[in-house]
Amino acid sequence: MGEPKQLLPVRGRPLLETALAAACASQLDEVVVVLGAHADEIRRSVRLGRARVVVNPDHAQGMSTSLKAGIASLAANVSRAVVILGDQPDISAEMVNRLLETQVASGLPAAALSFDGLLHPPVVLARELWGDIDSLEGDVGCRALVRAHPELVAAVAAERPGGHPIDIDTREDFERLAADPA
Repeated sequence: MGEPKQLLPVRGRPLLETALAAACASQLDEVVVVLGAHADEIRRSVRLGRARVVVNPDHAQGMSTSLKAGIASLAANVSRAVVILGDQPDISAEMVNRLLETQVASGLPAAALSFDGLLHPPVVLARELWGDIDSLEGDVGCRALVRAHPELVAAVAAERPGGHPIDIDTREDFERLAADPA
């Protein structure tokens, strides 16, 4: 895309800031943001709110290393984590809270968004599933975990009719978002 994706302007602020704002406004006890490439520039440009920064020195090896770095940074008394992608601008505090509540109410160790018959991030993962993260390599994250074990996941229907929180992976995704007034 030519510039750090996390800094692309979305509705008047950097893309990463939109996901962070939702996480910080949710019921989460702690918010951790894992940064890799361009970490210093992102810290200077994004309002982090109450988020604690963890820098992943292995970011070039793929998304799995960022997931591992974030999970490894959590205290021993943390019983579950919510994994939110920094390129999903339509994540809301309400959505995060609904995922947390659904995971507890279901008695299952995970909860994730569901649309088009598939499970997607954000994902709530109970500590009992964190060991599975160690087996991930390359550009693989929670999506692979929850899709491999759907029987362990409480599904939460996406809140946008006919769609889902937009995941910005390409310049076309960004342009589509920029054209969407929502």
